[in-house]
Amino acid sequence: MYTIKQAALRAGLTIPTIRAWERRYGVVAPTRTAGGYRLYDDEAIARLAAMRRLVEVDGIRPSQAADEVRTRGAASIAGSTQALDGDGELAERPDAQRGSPIAPTASLVAALQEAARRLDLVAFERLLDEAFAAQRFEAAATAVIYPALRAIGEDWAAGQIDVAMEHAASEAIRRRLGRFYDAAVDVTSPLDVVVGLPPGCQHEIGAMGFAVAARRRGLSVLYLGANVPVDSWALTSDALGMAVAVVGAIGEDDIAEASAVVEALRLSSNRPAVVVGGRAASSVAAATDVIVLPDGMDAAVDVVQELVRSRPGRARS
Repeated sequence: MYTIKQAALRAGLTIPTIRAWERRYGVVAPTRTAGGYRLYDDEAIARLAAMRRLVEVDGIRPSQAADEVRTRGAASIAGSTQALDGDGELAERPDAQRGSPIAPTASLVAALQEAARRLDLVAFERLLDEAFAAQRFEAAATAVIYPALRAIGEDWAAGQIDVAMEHAASEAIRRRLGRFYDAAVDVTSPLDVVVGLPPGCQHEIGAMGFAVAARRRGLSVLYLGANVPVDSWALTSDALGMAVAVVGAIGEDDIAEASAVVEALRLSSNRPAVVVGGRAASSVAAATDVIVLPDGMDAAVDVVQELVRSRPGRARS
């Protein structure tokens, strides 16, 4: 028998996710010690690992994944593989419904906003658990996390919350994205994609979320972070030889610096494909004729993945 901490390590999950899946979907029913602590057996850990595979690899909704675990059993799921399409790539499951949010997203957004107003970080973390446990990372980020962050930012701009509350909420989200980024580590060589923000740009949550989504798609991604100097972009391109550079441009103040990054990358000896994402991306494109990523996270990753595939020597087998 294993404690919840040991079960989390063995199944590759976080403790809050195990608790959320247990409470919301009943995928496991641990026994309890006399002191009330959860204990998990090997079968429970296998069920958790199988559900994680269905959600993280196959990309289906957690509610559907729980149904499959209950119906098919963990051993059947562990031994199954996805079908291949005509190009040898993993075929999209018909039930995956990429990007389709299923949680009560409006209520979660409002609850996160209210928790930030109260500076209730315990509730804020719990609500993040609920958002990510209820649906795919990409859907949760698009439908819950980003709208909540915008609402919290609007509260700060309107003087309804202190900057400490806004910073605490943003940092909690950034830490959560960091966990997903590390969990989706890809050691594929050579490097496919570098993601970052131009000099002076500090609003990194969107770029970080995209880096996570690209890693989850199987791309080898390096996230540089916020406020990256122009020369450093060119240095990274020449040193690492990535196929694609993704540059964020959030506000009007980022347009000139992002445009300078684009030109520096084009002059680098590696000459990666360059794309720009964010609210000011169209203005950067008008100045540099660069590719603008679509707003949807899955669609944006599709564009970058195709650019990686089209790079000589980068076709996936």
